[in-house]
Amino acid sequence: MQQSRSSRRAKGDRTRAALVDAGMRLFDTLGVEQTSVDQIVAAARVAKGTFYVHFEHKTDVLLERAAGLISALTDAELPHDAPDALIALGDRVAAEMSAQPRRLMGRMVREIIGNREDWIRVLGRRPTLNSIILPIVERGRAAGELRRDLSAGRTAQGLTILWLDAVVGWSERRTSLPLEEDLRRATALFLVGAQE
Repeated sequence: MQQSRSSRRAKGDRTRAALVDAGMRLFDTLGVEQTSVDQIVAAARVAKGTFYVHFEHKTDVLLERAAGLISALTDAELPHDAPDALIALGDRVAAEMSAQPRRLMGRMVREIIGNREDWIRVLGRRPTLNSIILPIVERGRAAGELRRDLSAGRTAQGLTILWLDAVVGWSERRTSLPLEEDLRRATALFLVGAQE
């Protein structure tokens, strides 16, 4: 029974991934508004009802990809020094985002911010970007590398907002700097105000 449960879960994970991959390809080609659930399920080769087993709305596909990208950041080997760890994490964020269709990354961030209830529902128990940054900030405060007179939660939230804004700007301006450079600049700006 345990094996059948785990094989069903693995099949469900593969189906969900196929829906996300198909949706992202179509969103990149046609645009989010012009893509239908029917097109997504056809491209993923699953029944329409299967889509609704995994998602409530087609934009949940963007949110699922975002949750996957953020979860991938938890595997990052980061320096112990908090400022260096934040720079390295920003580089990982840039690498994950830059590997995705550029024009969809801004839309993804807008979905996260604008549809908070959907984001929380799709995210489930997976980490947020803020929850990955927060322990680094707390470690930096304890080591005297970052200011202690600022709330750790607000400090982490501030960097999260700077990074998300940089992603939107990068995705919408074709002449912008590489995302890694934008995030490094945002992190440097943040560190000016956050360091002791």
